[in-house]
Amino acid sequence: MIRIVLAFFISCGIVSAASNPLVFNTLAEPLQKSTTSIEKLSQKPVMEPNKQILRNFLNGVEATLSVGRELSDVKKVDNELLNTYLKELRELARAKESIDVLYRKSLNTAMAQSDKKSFEELVSVPLDPLDHPRLRAEVIAFYQKNYPHHSIKSIDALCDEQALEEKSIKVAIEQEQAYEEHLRILKRSEVSSIKKLAQIGSRNSVILSAESNRAGGFEFEAENLNPYTVTMSIDFEYLNNLKASGKIPLFIEIPGRSKKRVLELSRISSELGVDYRSSYGWVRGSAFAVHQDSYLYRLPFISGGVVRVSQGYNGESTHKGLSAYAVDFPVPVGTPIYAAREGIVVGSEGSNNIGGVGAEYRQYANYVIIEHSDGTMGNYYHLKQQGAVAAIGQKVSKGDLIGYSGNTGNTSGPHLHFSVSKVDPISMRRPMNLPIKIQSAEGIVTLPRKGDRYTVQ
Repeated sequence: MIRIVLAFFISCGIVSAASNPLVFNTLAEPLQKSTTSIEKLSQKPVMEPNKQILRNFLNGVEATLSVGRELSDVKKVDNELLNTYLKELRELARAKESIDVLYRKSLNTAMAQSDKKSFEELVSVPLDPLDHPRLRAEVIAFYQKNYPHHSIKSIDALCDEQALEEKSIKVAIEQEQAYEEHLRILKRSEVSSIKKLAQIGSRNSVILSAESNRAGGFEFEAENLNPYTVTMSIDFEYLNNLKASGKIPLFIEIPGRSKKRVLELSRISSELGVDYRSSYGWVRGSAFAVHQDSYLYRLPFISGGVVRVSQGYNGESTHKGLSAYAVDFPVPVGTPIYAAREGIVVGSEGSNNIGGVGAEYRQYANYVIIEHSDGTMGNYYHLKQQGAVAAIGQKVSKGDLIGYSGNTGNTSGPHLHFSVSKVDPISMRRPMNLPIKIQSAEGIVTLPRKGDRYTVQ
């Protein structure tokens, strides 16, 4: 799958009005990056039936780059030439997607037929489909079954990468908010005193209280003191002569700054005593949120600027496991940060001035967190001291200034860590990042990787 879908709607007026005109020969760079691998693939016997398709793509990229260089060198852009150039880029993008499909089908066929020769030829070429988690898992499974002596270096590297991801899950979780669990259920009379001490994000900022009812059972009420939605879990170690009104364990969404009755325990026999033992937990965000996958996020920087990716999806160090879908942009301290999507600010921290490598620095990160209309969270981390200018409860529009980048928290250098998250619906106890689509001047970014450069629209 191509990393950048090159769909452009650029008029001559837009190009000439931009304060920083695009360098047109760079628009084909994402395609050019794939040419080395496709050149090698075209020389493999397994791809002989499709060799002409690969050669046509390679020739097309070279010809289009030549036009891009021509456009970049002229002072006044020729409208007709520009439109032709953009049309060719779109056609090349579709051709690259077709090649990825051919590669994936050829690899699946080789594994289905236990054709080890074709398998070896294909996996020796690092094409994008090998990065897809499902195909990668199938390739590794086939390799481990058919190659007991592990003789293919490229697949050994995939195995190492998968093992590293598994080992990194714990570290990745530490970079996100930890799940608060085994909290004590309060008596209704205790709630007032606890609320006086609770702060946003503290363990007791989500309170579960129980009170006896007239029928000899218990009613449970949850109160979320935070400005953001949380997912709460309630479980019982035992129930004595009591029956729960809902499925146990219970997982329920509690909106920000709200209170709701969540559960009732009914007495079974009026002749017997009642007792229970339980605790609850919560995590920021909603496990029931359904992300609007069609939404196009804005790059969180000033329009016309060019930004680089230092760590993208499934990155080398910390973007693993549930934190895989995050992007790091190395930018100088003090770089203005803008909302990538509209929403309500539910987290804002700017008091810290400490940063370094290691989980012990995580607590010192400054950030802004925005809750979107679909229940997901936009996370902007490592802001400078006093760099979170958006206040909790503030409604922000896409493109509004929300802060300034920095180097606080668990960080090896100044950068912005950006992700969109919800609660993992499997564990119901951890945040998980989501893949998103980001609009850039070069097209729609679907798979940001280290070294990629994008122009902010």
